[in-house]
Order: sequence, then structure tokens, then C-alpha cells
Amino acid sequence: MKQKLLISVFIWTFCIAILYSQARIIMPDTLNNQVPKDSLTLTSDTQLPANQTSRLDHLINDHGAEADSLQRLAQMTFWTLDTRTGDRMPALSDTILHNYQHTTLPDGRSVAMGFLGPLGSPSFSKIFSDRPETEQFVFNNPYLSYLKKPEELLFVNTRVPYSRLDYQRSGNKQTREERFGARLTSNFGRGLNIGLDVDLLNAKGFYNAQSVKHNNFSLFGNYLSDRFEGHAFMNLGKISNFENGGITNETFITDPESIQQSFTTRDIPIKFKDTWNTVGNNRFFISGRYNLGYKDIPKDTLTLGTGEFIPVASLGFSSQYTQQFRRFLSHDTAFVNVDGVQMQNIDRFYANRYYNEAVDDSIHYASFKNTVSLGLREGFKEWVKFGLTVFLEYDLRNYSMRDTLGIDRTQHRENAVTIGGTLNKRQGENLLFNIGADLGVLGVNLGEFRAMGDVETGFDIAGRRVSLSADAYIKNLRPKYLQNNYYSKYFKWNNDFGDIRRVYLAGKLYIPFTNTTLSVGVENLQNWIYFDQSKNIAQESANIQVLTARIIQNISLGIFNWDNQVIYQTSSNQEVIPLPTLSFYSNMYLKTKIVNELTFQFGIDAHYHTKYYVQGYEPALLQFYNQREKEIGNYPISTVYMNMHLKQTRFFVMLYNVASRVINPQEYFSLPDYPVNPFIFKMGLSVNLHN
Repeated sequence: MKQKLLISVFIWTFCIAILYSQARIIMPDTLNNQVPKDSLTLTSDTQLPANQTSRLDHLINDHGAEADSLQRLAQMTFWTLDTRTGDRMPALSDTILHNYQHTTLPDGRSVAMGFLGPLGSPSFSKIFSDRPETEQFVFNNPYLSYLKKPEELLFVNTRVPYSRLDYQRSGNKQTREERFGARLTSNFGRGLNIGLDVDLLNAKGFYNAQSVKHNNFSLFGNYLSDRFEGHAFMNLGKISNFENGGITNETFITDPESIQQSFTTRDIPIKFKDTWNTVGNNRFFISGRYNLGYKDIPKDTLTLGTGEFIPVASLGFSSQYTQQFRRFLSHDTAFVNVDGVQMQNIDRFYANRYYNEAVDDSIHYASFKNTVSLGLREGFKEWVKFGLTVFLEYDLRNYSMRDTLGIDRTQHRENAVTIGGTLNKRQGENLLFNIGADLGVLGVNLGEFRAMGDVETGFDIAGRRVSLSADAYIKNLRPKYLQNNYYSKYFKWNNDFGDIRRVYLAGKLYIPFTNTTLSVGVENLQNWIYFDQSKNIAQESANIQVLTARIIQNISLGIFNWDNQVIYQTSSNQEVIPLPTLSFYSNMYLKTKIVNELTFQFGIDAHYHTKYYVQGYEPALLQFYNQREKEIGNYPISTVYMNMHLKQTRFFVMLYNVASRVINPQEYFSLPDYPVNPFIFKMGLSVNLHN
């Protein structure tokens, strides 16, 4: 029934998209060969000048992909939004010419990823510099790759209606993994754009009791004029993740012949069943910015028009309401005898039990955040070489979870007041920079501060632009409420952790004529909060240094291409911050065009990292913890794929985990007790409609 419903939704959305793309809402005005200023020309500050495209070039280069024809369309512009200041930053479209198949895998989100196997399952990057800050609602962290946030949304303005439909699938009826996505957006008038995003993921899992389901529905829009800029975003999201605690016998993976009986991956024994985590995320965001400025009247009175509006300053406001929850529930309650003690089956995997009923832990979190800002715009006069914005933010947070008596719920409310600002320069050739800082002045974040900045410059060698950039930050972060306070059936704590201090400095060199990117960064961390070997939350007061060096080298010889990333990492305390010494991603492929319309790519790629004590996964906490029992690594997770792009359509076919067919023993584990998906066939399709 669910499959039929999904197919019906796909067909219904596809039909609407086709009808929707037929009507052109904005008609160009060709009077006097002039195009009137509409919302697209008003987004000109999101467009980098020709001599400043290096930042987007880096984004393309770092991902080993090119923006497709959609990005080059003059009718469309894309940007992301700073939700505090209202600044719009240029962005690539969410479509690429090649390596499309790579974006459909958990592995594709970093050079080295830790995840449970199915698409949509909890995950984290094994590259320390790729990890974001811990969220206020800490149970969101394992799903950050899949959450929809206003600061990450691609806002768009388009002179032609645009639709995108995506579908990917693998596995048979029992193990099927599929994902459907759709984006519909159009301008209504010259300044208003409205769009809808749908992201539905359903992975039944190739191992028992491991299914994952995501439902995300987003509505977004923006209105742009000379005087006013407005953005809005709403997302309703829910994630359900069945938990099996991992497999109990890795011999089924490493040496299947020794089992001496036929079996499927669903027959591999697991720790527990009828257990799941559910995480909900509802976000509502709205912002507005009013521009103060003047009309630049042409001195030549014969010139047509009334002059161009020049913004000088802006007044901004944003409001964001976030409603989130997490529930850990198990019906694996059959009684078993362990060393003469009767207990529920799932209880035997935990040292402590703080209440006797079946496990049912839930926590709710809500945040109501309001921000006002005042900005001075860059470039309204030749001598104004930078933009400056200051803001004031108030955040009201509410928590609710089961109390220690198991009778009622504990309620907690806290406030946080933050002031801050940004100083940036985005125009010019020789020096671009962006500096930001914020300071907690009242409430629970009193004394918390961040000072962050990046700078970029460049120089020409043989007519090619070489880019040199650096970024740094100093952070003093207050512990999150849930890091200090938590109560559940198997874990509880009441801590008074100290502030986390982080100092980071990094540099990057991009050499276009060799297609090489070199970067190195070092970070010092004090009072780092983590989950220790006993799965309890802990804090390390001593300083820890993390060094990361990265080389991206892409080679192209005719139709032959070879993209490579090599990352070296070292941690001064591997028991607190364990990291693989070397991580690789290599992608060797042939890419060519057939009859000038069809782009064809055929290749093989692999993710690989050296062995180390990678973090384990604890379902009852929905967190990753440090362990010293099992090393993971020295095994490639590779694919053989064919990727094609025909006008407005992309599609791929792929064989995943092909190394398992030629390498023994088969050690394709991403985390201890969690193997990745076995050798499978996968396919996907994406259609862009913009006419």
C-alpha cells in the first residue's frame, strides 16, 4: 500500500510539474531594448564578478563536480541567507553535470563517513574539520546531513518556472531503499518567488530491524525590491529509525563460507528488535530587511529611466521558531534470565536501569529566536570598501523530559541574549574577507563568544588566477543544557561542565593550471565534551591538538579523468578524539559527450581510511561514543557506476560495494558491529524542467 501511495505521489507531482512549467509568469520587456529591473537583477549582489568566481570554483573543485547548465542560465540565481543579518551569499544550484551518483550515498557526504548502513541512518564525518558545532538539541547531530534548515536552503529567483524531480532506488521488495525528492518554484510578478520542497526517504535496510523513514515537507519564498527584502521558510520533518544494536557475529560478513549454511543479510543475528528512535523537526522562519538609500540619477538627461537605486544601509528583523522532539521506545520486552536475574531482553545490554518499565524515553525542545540588525552596505560610494552589520538576538528555549521519579516531566526554561556583527568585503580583485563575532551578554550563554574570519587574495601566474585563502576562529562555548542534564532508563547525568575553548587556524592554496588544492589547518581544544568508553558523557580538561592536511588533485587527459583527495589527520589524544591517520577518496572515470547532447561518464571510485578505533554507536543515546575494542579501516568502499546527463535529465546506474566481490576477508564495516550495505545494484533519475 505504501509503495502504491509513493508511486501515486510521484506521478501526481510529475504531472503538476509539467503543467506548472508551461506558464511563464514573468515576460521580458523588450521596449527600447531594455530589460526592466526585476527580482533577478535585484539579486546582483549575490553574483560574484568575473574576477571573483574563485570561491565558487573552490566549491566545485572540492566536490569534484561541475555545475550543470541550470547554473549557467541567466534566468536563474541562487543564494543562501545569513539568518541573523539577512545577507545573501552566492551559491551553486543543487544540480551537477557529473558524479550525480555520489550525492545519493551516505559515503558521498565526506571523504570518510561513519554510518549504520542504510541511507538516512545516523552518521558523522571521520574528518574532524568537517564536523559542525554541536546543536542545542544534541539528538539532531546524527542526522545533520538530512535536516532542512533556513540557513542552508537554496533560495532562488527565476524568470521561468522551475521544477526538479528526483528518484533513486536499490534492493528488492524486502530490502528496498528509495528516495523521492521534488522542488517546484516560480516567480509571481517581478519580486515574489514561492517554492515547495519534498524529500521522502524509505530504506527497509539490508540487515534485520534497520529500516529508516524520513518525511520532509518545506515551503519557502522570497520577495525582493529596491527597498524591501523578505524571506520565509517552513519545514515539517520527521525521522523514524529502527534500531538493532548492531550484528552479534561479524563472521557472517568477514568469512561467510565458515557459516556452512545458506543465509541472507536479513538472517544475520542482531542484538535487539522492535526498538526505534524517532526525531521530529519543525522549523518556521521569516525575515525582512528594509533598505535605506538614494536614486543615482544619470547626469545625461537624455538617458531613459529614473536612475538606479543605491542601498546605503538596511534595517533587518528575523524570527525563527523551532520545535523538536526525540523518543526512544522498545517493545523488545520478552523476559530473559541473565546470571540468575530476570530482565527484559533489551535490558541485558545495559549496565544500569533507572526505572523498571519498558523503555520509553522522550524529550521535547522548543526555541523562539528573534533578531534585529542594522547594516551599512558595501560599495554605495567608491570609498566605502566594506560592509558592516550589527545584530541583537534573543533566544527563549524550553525543554521537557521525564523526571527521575518517572511520575511527571521535568520542565526547564532558559534565555540567551547575544550581540554581534559582521565586517566583510566582497567586491574587488586583490582582497576579500568576512569577519564575524558574537558575544553572549545575558542568560545561560553569558560569556560565550565566537570570533571567526576568512580572507582571500589572489595573483596571476601565466594568465591564470591562483587563489590563496585563510580562515580562523576563537570560540568559548557554553555546554548545552542536555550535556549537563539528562535522565533516561539506561543513562543519566547531572554535570557542571566548564566552557569549551577552541582555537583554529587554516590556510588553502588553489592552483588552477594544475587543478590542485592544498590546505592545512590546526586546532587546539580545551574542555572537550565527548562520550567515553562506558558510554557516559565526559569532559577532557587538558588541551588537545588536531592537525589536518588535505590535498585535492584532479587530473584530466582528454576523456580520461582522475579525481583524488588525500587527508592526513593527527590527534594528540586519540582516546578522546580518535581520528584515522590517512583518508582517501579516488575517482577514476571516462567522461565525454555523445552527439553533442548526451554527457557520458563511466568510472570506479573508492573511499578508504587507515585502521583506527572509530567511534561506536549507542541507540539509547542516539550518540557516537569512543571505544577501544575494535579497529575499523584498511578496506575500500567502492562503486562502479555509469552516469549520464541528457539536456534536462540526469540518470545513473551503480554497483555498490564492489570490493566485497574481490577482496577477502570482507571487512566492509563503517562502525563496530555495523557493516555497510552489501554488494547491490542502485539506480537514480533526476529531471529538471525550466521552460
